Amino acid sequence: MIQFHNYSCMYAAKSEPLLHTLNLNIKQGEFVFVTGPSGGGKSTLCFSINGLIPNEMEGSLYEGSVTVNGIHVQETFPYDLVSEVGTVLQDPEWQLVRGTVKEELTFALENMGVPVEEIDRRLAEVVDKVQIKPILLRSSLELSGGQKQRVAIAACLMMQPKVIVLDEPTAELDPLGKEMVIETIRNLHEQWGYTVVFVDHNLDVSFPYADRVIVVADGRIVADAPPAELYDQPGIGDWLPMPQVIEIARRLGIRKELGASGYGDPLNVEELKEEMERGRTPHRYQAVGPAVQQQNNVLSRAQPIIELKQVMFRYKKQEDELTIKPVDLRIGRGEFTAIIGRNGAGKSTLCKLITGLLKPQSGEVLIHNKSATSYRADQRVRHVGFVFQNPDFQFVSRSVYEEVAYGLRVQKMNEAEIEKRVKDVTRLLHIDNYLQEHPHFLSRGERRRVAIASILALEPEVIILDEPTTGLDSKRCREMMNHIRTLWEQGHTIVMLTHDMRVVADYVPRTIVMSDGEIHWDGPTRHIFAKREELHRYNITLPPVTELSYALGWSEPALTSDEFIARVEAENTEITAVGGLR
Repeated sequence: MIQFHNYSCMYAAKSEPLLHTLNLNIKQGEFVFVTGPSGGGKSTLCFSINGLIPNEMEGSLYEGSVTVNGIHVQETFPYDLVSEVGTVLQDPEWQLVRGTVKEELTFALENMGVPVEEIDRRLAEVVDKVQIKPILLRSSLELSGGQKQRVAIAACLMMQPKVIVLDEPTAELDPLGKEMVIETIRNLHEQWGYTVVFVDHNLDVSFPYADRVIVVADGRIVADAPPAELYDQPGIGDWLPMPQVIEIARRLGIRKELGASGYGDPLNVEELKEEMERGRTPHRYQAVGPAVQQQNNVLSRAQPIIELKQVMFRYKKQEDELTIKPVDLRIGRGEFTAIIGRNGAGKSTLCKLITGLLKPQSGEVLIHNKSATSYRADQRVRHVGFVFQNPDFQFVSRSVYEEVAYGLRVQKMNEAEIEKRVKDVTRLLHIDNYLQEHPHFLSRGERRRVAIASILALEPEVIILDEPTTGLDSKRCREMMNHIRTLWEQGHTIVMLTHDMRVVADYVPRTIVMSDGEIHWDGPTRHIFAKREELHRYNITLPPVTELSYALGWSEPALTSDEFIARVEAENTEITAVGGLR
């Protein structure tokens, strides 16, 4: 179905190819999961399949060939490929251009002169496939992130492609939204035989759905195997940290039978649970240790650095519904807090009110017990730094160096200190090789790291990060979070908005849950994650290790892999000791 033959591509302005002499064959009806380090060439692979390279990417050069269903892609304009290859991008809003969902779905076919009867037939079929009939007459502006992504998928299917290419379509979605989109694609693949090329970084969510995993790094395919056998390949862990289920299974020495092909890794919580229950698994263990409890109690008594009192906000005065309903919130000095909730819950709006980017209709925002309005902009930025969810909204300079240095120059810092800070923070975030590049020419993950570097260089007291790990591969995500934790340990106050519950469980002591512009829960992360059923109502699914704890019948969940393994090993040691006494 899809064949790469000695295919290389590069941009004329670059000295190194983006893809190096690829030879790859994807069969009809396969569900292929493409992953790997940020900037490794995954999106370039997608754009080579749908013809955007070289036809729409100015300055792109190629050698070799890519064929889809026998069609030479590089010799065919994307317009003529739409019935062969459909594309769904990371941000669905880039693809939604019409007023209502129905208009969006019929727009391309109407412009191609397809008869009305055929359009209606396809519409009925696609709406049923993707299950979007209830929103057919709604404006796309009113939809959640997950619904928008479903509409983008449906618009793609209206063209009746044989191949669907999805470039990180779940990156901006809440946890349940991610699963909803992937399940939609998997159902289409299983029931209708689509060939799927799915690019993503979220191994915990995506791995169980794939038939085959291709790892792309430095423009090369470094691994290509079924997901249950991928980590049997030497050195793959250096490129791709394990999904949590596989990590736990391997640390416990657990494998599952794959039939004639031998043994492989369990891929989801249910499979791992079944394998654990074949042996002896502890179902009871000690409650939260005193160190964790003490840490959370100390944080709750911290002196407030940010305080919101009965803050309310709506984007349009004529709207009846408040975006932020009366909110009271205290962020203590030195706290590390996560704000979680479904798409559209009000998380970003709340943080923009804190930073002064938005002004409340009523209520008061205090910084160090003084009204936030009493600070000039240059004063406020010394106290509170904000990293936008979309890094493109933040860039004002023509090179990475100048972008990171911009805020420091506004602060009138001397050039020697500016140079030191820029080099230190860009080296830390692995963007020091791009100092002379234009930020907009980098990958999304690289652009996000530039945006974060520009704020980290300022070293504000409070750092607010809106989805800091979106677009980062799992290795870079861990590196980023380790650095954020270091900043917290050095005394910075961290507020992080995220949909990554594994990051919250691994790193963040305090969690706030928002929905419909209100704070529903605020407390230690362990206590919040104990509300499993309630969290599901707010589109929050827990990390695999926490779900595994519940699946095994544990009364309190483990939050991290290390905690889970330690408790299992402690229980097994106790069982062995008791057996020895007998």
